[in-house]
Amino acid sequence: MRKLLVALLFVPAMAQAEFWTGNKLYERLSSTEVTDRIMGMGYVMGVYDVAVHALFCPPGSETSITAGQVRDMAFNWLGNNPHRRNESAEKLVVEAFKQAWPCRNRGGTRL
Repeated sequence: MRKLLVALLFVPAMAQAEFWTGNKLYERLSSTEVTDRIMGMGYVMGVYDVAVHALFCPPGSETSITAGQVRDMAFNWLGNNPHRRNESAEKLVVEAFKQAWPCRNRGGTRL
């Protein structure tokens, strides 16, 4: 058993790095498989966490916005814009959030 554990330490982990389209994200978010929905939710939350306050600015306290709300916003936007789902999922999720929560500069105009 100990030899097996030591051997596993030297086996490189397989990383799956791929770019998702809006189609793939929409499929994951609408899947009946729990693991697919979790992966889709993780993707959406990752985009939210990376870009919040830099590319879009939700009002009030961030703690008042739930993960379910963020997921629903992305899912609904993808559902309402099927003609754009061939584009990068990251770009589309950011677009959905920017439309809902635009940032304003000091002059009061959209960034």
